[in-house]
Amino acid sequence: MERKPKPTIRDVAHLAGVAPSTVSHVLSGAQGGTTRVGESTRKRVKEAAAALGYVPSQAARGMRRGRTDLVAVAIGDLDWPWDRALAGAAARFFPAHGYQVVVVLGDAWRQFMLSGGADGVILGFIPEGVPRDRTVTELAGRGVAQVVISDAMEPAGFDVLAPEPDAGVAEGMDFLTARHSRIACIRRAPESHRARPSRYSGYVAGLERAGLPVDEGLVRTSHHRRDLAYTAALDLLRLDVPPTAVFATDDMEALQVLRAAFRLGLRVPQDLQIMGVGNSTEGQEGDPALTTVGPEPIFDQVCSMLLDRMEGRTPTDGVRVAAPWTLHLRGTTLPR
Repeated sequence: MERKPKPTIRDVAHLAGVAPSTVSHVLSGAQGGTTRVGESTRKRVKEAAAALGYVPSQAARGMRRGRTDLVAVAIGDLDWPWDRALAGAAARFFPAHGYQVVVVLGDAWRQFMLSGGADGVILGFIPEGVPRDRTVTELAGRGVAQVVISDAMEPAGFDVLAPEPDAGVAEGMDFLTARHSRIACIRRAPESHRARPSRYSGYVAGLERAGLPVDEGLVRTSHHRRDLAYTAALDLLRLDVPPTAVFATDDMEALQVLRAAFRLGLRVPQDLQIMGVGNSTEGQEGDPALTTVGPEPIFDQVCSMLLDRMEGRTPTDGVRVAAPWTLHLRGTTLPR
């Protein structure tokens, strides 16, 4: 079946017997100015648009008005608990302030924002340890409102919410090493050259503080994929001498360890203790609830920061807000 072409503003104008500029004026909701449109003409235009199923282009309307009334949330993957929670918080927060939310996955946010897709953006998709980003810099030069969640970037015409996980990771590892000598790790990615410590390096440092060896046979990499994290967890828990605790560098991986433990008939926390990183809503609502290292809930705070910047309540140069991370003890590591 051949698909009909989408109706255009010219189609509406032809059916209503008016000029395209009149259609644009009526459907944009504009009032006053030099264009005068009678009520009968307005009604005719709206009826023609409804009959044809014409929907005005949000992007074109935004270009005419100098704003889109959209906010973008740039995240890596909706499979990741932290990203899903951030997108959900934005979707709840911004409509009450007159903005709709667009969720953009992966690097697609760059072209979307450079083409004027939204009035502001929350960037949760900046890799750890990256001190600057060319697209962020260009958007700041254009005056686009941005809040960047980054452990390494500094404000420069945009605002930064800065996660500070190191002390929390150390606290978490000290908790585990005081109770276990065989602690596995599922990390998001192999180590790379970084100016700042990674979550995995925090795991290594915790073992070393406790005088425990770093056993590469107890380390797996998930590449931040749910399926690989689950496979890695099964592999670790099926070892001839399995770990009695698992430190996962993200809540998503920790939740897959919990899933694998239940499949293998292990009791958590009696047979296995599990710790994640992120303090995600999904982890908090688990059964048992996930012990994790992370900030207090910050998603509404991030949304408020972007709203303040879009509405001119933030210094031009930007602000940096620290988000210290601590250990949140819950059901997956009850004292043995």
